[in-house]
Amino acid sequence: MEGEDVPAGARRNDRAALVARATARLARRRVGLVLGGGPHGEVSISSGGDDGHGGVPGERTLFEIGSITKTFTALLLADGVIRGDWSLDTPVRELLPAGVQVPGRDGVEITLRHLATHTSGLPRSPVRLGLRENIAYQRTGADPYAALTEDDVLRSLGDTRLKRVPGDGGPAYSTLGFGLLGTAMTTATGLDYGTLVRDRVGGPLGLVDTVVDAHMTADQRRRMAVGFRSRRRPADPWPLAGFAGAGALRSTASDMVRFLSAQVDPGSTGLGDAIRLTHATPRGGPEKMGLGWHRAWDRTLWHNGGTGGFRSVVLVSPATGTVVLALVNQNRGADLTAFRLMRRLER
Repeated sequence: MEGEDVPAGARRNDRAALVARATARLARRRVGLVLGGGPHGEVSISSGGDDGHGGVPGERTLFEIGSITKTFTALLLADGVIRGDWSLDTPVRELLPAGVQVPGRDGVEITLRHLATHTSGLPRSPVRLGLRENIAYQRTGADPYAALTEDDVLRSLGDTRLKRVPGDGGPAYSTLGFGLLGTAMTTATGLDYGTLVRDRVGGPLGLVDTVVDAHMTADQRRRMAVGFRSRRRPADPWPLAGFAGAGALRSTASDMVRFLSAQVDPGSTGLGDAIRLTHATPRGGPEKMGLGWHRAWDRTLWHNGGTGGFRSVVLVSPATGTVVLALVNQNRGADLTAFRLMRRLER
């Protein structure tokens, strides 16, 4: 009744029922998915459909998480700031190999902060897709950047013209910018992207299945879902080796719950200062951005991701402690459902 306290167990059951109903609705029109939501420490996980191997995906099924990778890249950036390896205002030129021509405009150089807040002025994609790549993508969901190496990306910078002065205006999403940010940090540290994520994020946060394709074990490959363009058309994997920092990670619902829980309670991790730095709007940055994170409703942080055969979305409210995640092995996402679920869980 109104005014009476609801027992904690009843609230947990209500939240679990919300997640289960949302999963059932999504599973009718998607190949397979894992959906989770609830307060930090009490996240309910539900799954449905097919993982592409004849089974139902679960908490330990790996999915390509696409651009959610950018939140990990931003955390690597923030961790480097805390370590004193670089600052947010370090020009990216200083971390790249000697001789790389980085575009600027009106005398303003691109900094690491510009890359992490999508205010660099760089275009969205590292190259314009050619006819062959477009046809392959439409037919099979193939990685249109499969042949693109880090050297290719760096060489192309010399011919790239910025759309605006770095730092001016609001965010203009740039996959190229985050790929460049990842390459800058791997060059500066001498470690490949997968190793950086494993050692500086995965280790401190207890993430055991958040990996790039080249680092996957035989067991992880067995647990990797098959991605689909439609309910009957499998899609090729997207390794994204040429700009891993933009979208190369694979992960599980179990790992993503740990990652989101760390956003709610940064002090419980070894990355507290770095996590808090990614949540804040940096000096001169757009109000709707942290580092890597988008901000909705003034308090909710979110990011989504998509590759040829996968869609994903994560939301976290540090203020209320509520998190939501959706991992789908089809190129039809669950963003709207995830945002609605977040609203309902916070009531």
